[in-house]
Amino acid sequence: MAIVQPADDYFTEDYSPVTSEMVEDIQERIGPYFTRSEPRRRFIAYLSGLLSGVERKNGSSLAEYAQEITPDGMQRLLTTAKWDAGAIRDELHKYINERFGDPQSVVVVSQAAFTKRGRHSAGVKKQFNEDSQRVENCQIGLFVGYAAPTSTILMDRELFVPEEWRDDWTRRSRAGIPDVAFASRTALATRMLARVIGSELPMAWVTTSGLAHDGPALHEWLWTQRIPHIVEVLPSAAVRYKRGSQLVQASARDLLGPVSTPRWQRFRPRGPLWSRVLLRGDATGQNAMWLVASAVRPDQPGQQYLAAGPATTNLAELAHAAQAWAGIKEALNRAKDRVGLDDYETRRYVAWYRHVTLALFADALLQAHVRPPSDTECGLTAVASRAIGEKGVRELCLHHQRPAGTSLAR
Repeated sequence: MAIVQPADDYFTEDYSPVTSEMVEDIQERIGPYFTRSEPRRRFIAYLSGLLSGVERKNGSSLAEYAQEITPDGMQRLLTTAKWDAGAIRDELHKYINERFGDPQSVVVVSQAAFTKRGRHSAGVKKQFNEDSQRVENCQIGLFVGYAAPTSTILMDRELFVPEEWRDDWTRRSRAGIPDVAFASRTALATRMLARVIGSELPMAWVTTSGLAHDGPALHEWLWTQRIPHIVEVLPSAAVRYKRGSQLVQASARDLLGPVSTPRWQRFRPRGPLWSRVLLRGDATGQNAMWLVASAVRPDQPGQQYLAAGPATTNLAELAHAAQAWAGIKEALNRAKDRVGLDDYETRRYVAWYRHVTLALFADALLQAHVRPPSDTECGLTAVASRAIGEKGVRELCLHHQRPAGTSLAR
């Protein structure tokens, strides 16, 4: 079966695991959000291109894959067509809940950089790229990942727009940046977390990666929401703790100084050491707050975290939640590699959200149906599938040639 319904004269083979029925299921979910048939058809063509083996998934290559003469239609889908990317995002939350929802999951907030040329892509600036560990011209996106026991799925996104764009009316007008776009990383993170919490997605913990500067503010927000969490903070972060009947303040670094060697624990071979200091409990005695640290060696503390949750929480649980960050880094790289998360070439603010939202949906669809490979998936044994890796299986399953004259968005 083809990924979409082809023209009558188009013969296609069965490309498991992503079939037309699977994409039609998404079309049934999302179709009602499009008031006109043309953008609805083009949406499914765009999604199919993201699912395909097209090497670079920008407007031109996706239009070529759909056998459209020009990329104008794909660009209209991302810029001027009438549809709400926020509604599609909310549908993605429901889809993830249905396919991956698990009460032991960890929600992870992280950021990713998208390297760009020039000055006119929405929010672009010379700023620190955590991935390359250097300052370069890039956009910064914040993402929420859902670290389920089987896989981490990307489920929400926000574009960080630096304050210098606010009064640059020429660039701002060209990029179509609204007032609501100007928000701190903390505000963007809490905006996404509020949506995730409101979606009633089952979760055990919330954690962060690469947002140590925003850690104290996120900790306070999550504490007021009564959400169990462990968020990274800087060693210099001011931490309040209870001494006797009074609340006093010290830096995270100073509080961890007295931690003795016997209090460090290792929970997996060659893994980091972990320790914690109790800061205080709530009035009920049912919840507690800790300062948590990881280290390669006891005399060399690494990352510090503020954590809060049930008073019965043990250190192993906190360490497990904190290390969920690795899953979202892998998920971001996976989405860039296989569904073109960073392949967009449009400069407009709304287009960033639309492309990224569709890429997240495509990635979730693949994760739901590619994981785990069956014994005969794509004609391969399970052993062979593992031998060539997920990317190899994906290429065999999804990458097929489309003859001239066949259009996905007619």
